[in-house]
Amino acid sequence: MASSPALAHRLEAALSVVEVNPSSGVLEITHRLYAHDLEHALDLGPVGVGYFETSEGQAAIKAYCERQFLIADGQGKAIPLQFVGAEVSGDLLYVYFEAGRYLGRELTLDSNLLQDFTEAQVNQVNVRRGGKTVSARFQTGTAAKRMRLP
Repeated sequence: MASSPALAHRLEAALSVVEVNPSSGVLEITHRLYAHDLEHALDLGPVGVGYFETSEGQAAIKAYCERQFLIADGQGKAIPLQFVGAEVSGDLLYVYFEAGRYLGRELTLDSNLLQDFTEAQVNQVNVRRGGKTVSARFQTGTAAKRMRLP
């Protein structure tokens, strides 16, 4: 059974990694998204993934991720993030944020990335510290989750 490229849609999934930098204690956040899906979520039309490398595209990515991804302390108080930048690699878009040094033991997370584009979207968030990882999955309608840092 042959498959058509038009029918071979990528996974409706995104991966976010929240990592505590071992030397500085700074929270580093990386989102891995399908660039084509983000084009649709932002209703950009056929601008092409090169748009994401422009200053206007970087600003759109920053605003979108800040709207669709929550990172807060264990009590739910939002942690301010600094946008580092985004880069395209093939059909993937990598988006980078940093927060200041975080000394808490728990985080509150909510990932709604691309769920405004498709309700089938499933997002995984991995939280890493000291070589250990804990994970959570977010589907459309999933509430924010409080996670203990490993």
